Amino acid sequence: MTRRRATSIAIVAAAGLLLAGCAGAPAYEPETAERLQQHVLAVSTSSAEGDWAGASTRLMELEASAATALARGEITRERYDAIMSALALVRADVDAAIAEAERAAAEAAAQAEAERQAAEEAARQAEEDRGNDRKDEKGPKKDD
Repeated sequence: MTRRRATSIAIVAAAGLLLAGCAGAPAYEPETAERLQQHVLAVSTSSAEGDWAGASTRLMELEASAATALARGEITRERYDAIMSALALVRADVDAAIAEAERAAAEAAAQAEAERQAAEEAARQAEEDRGNDRKDEKGPKKDD
């Protein structure tokens, strides 16, 4: 299993736990629960697709939605704190996945540059060899 796949699974699992935490409770408005659950679903979908920038954006939207729900009195401070704790875990996984993706992209760019330079050097060497072959074909000059 690749690191990316394992990270995706971990994030989706964490988002699933967060989703369960957003489920309705007696003092929890169903509309609020639905809104938060939709944000959690967006986070898990982006994560499953390996869209780490999208997952990060969806997390920010979820944080804002939870903060708004708290400010409006739609969720308790305890529920808000539980959601934010779960979000912190998911955020850490997403940030790690973003860092890994950036590292892999930098390595790929460095490899591509090394291959480009090697190809240029091979082309220069081939051109130089062709020039030397032409000189050899003419042979040494004879004195008449």
